[in-house]
Order: sequence, then structure tokens, then C-alpha cells
Amino acid sequence: MRMIWKSLLAAAAVSVLAPSAAEAATATVSAVKPEGVAEALKNLGYTAELAKDANGDPLINTEIGGWQAALLFYECNEKTHDGCQSLQFVANFTPEKKFTAEDAVRFNRNTRFASVSLGKDDAVMMTWDMVTGKGIDFEVFSNSVDMFRSAMDTLGAEVFK
Repeated sequence: MRMIWKSLLAAAAVSVLAPSAAEAATATVSAVKPEGVAEALKNLGYTAELAKDANGDPLINTEIGGWQAALLFYECNEKTHDGCQSLQFVANFTPEKKFTAEDAVRFNRNTRFASVSLGKDDAVMMTWDMVTGKGIDFEVFSNSVDMFRSAMDTLGAEVFK
């Protein structure tokens, strides 16, 4: 009897948790709600620390696939810094091997949605823009994060020994 009771409790616990997992899968993600973007990253198993940038707009510091990155929020209200409409994923690399302008052009040509640029001291920056408007499907957001992670893996292999 005690075993049956434990099984019933376990089943009840799963049924309570199941709606939240289902809700996460059907939810939308929007730059309008920075806390929702952070929660979506956490639901995907990544870290997400909500902060503000130098202008007062939302910013999320994260680690995706072992890489440090940030999500910048754009098209925000200039005075209230809310109502943002788009995100930009950003990853900065300090290469251990030479990465030239030609390498950046080749990477950009071969990696859809990513943009790589070279900065001072041979720094390499990759950005990935995403318009969310009032919301995009969680699965679309998840696919975009996976594609960004894959692009970071590819770039990391090119700039590190």
C-alpha cells in the first residue's frame, strides 16, 4: 500500500510539473519582456543574468555552450528603456591564431545570420540579430539560440589553437 501511495504522489507531482513544461514549449519570447527572454534562456539550460547597458536598456549576460555572450536589446523606448523590439546576441573572442579580414568575410559568407567583425588588438566580435516584436514562438527562439551556439563553436575553432 505504501508503494502505491508513493507512486500516486510521484504521478501527481509530474502532472503538476507537466503544464509548466508545456507552457514553456508554447510560450512566446519577446524583447518587450526582458525577464521572459532570460527565463527562456534558463529553460534551455543556459545562464541568464539580467542587467542594464550603459544607456539603461536591458542586457542579459549569458553562457551558451561554454561561451560567454550577451544579449543586447534594441529599438527600446529612449526615455523608459522598455518596449524593446529586437535582440542582438554578441560574443567577443580574443584569438590565439591569426584571424584576418578575409577570414571574417569567408565566415560571414558561410554562416547565415551571423556577422563577424574585427576590432582593435585583433579582437573578433560576432553578432546575431533577431527581431522579436510582440513575440516569437519559443521553438523558433530555441532554434536561433542553437544556431548561435553552433556559430560560436565554428568561430571558436577558427580563432583558438
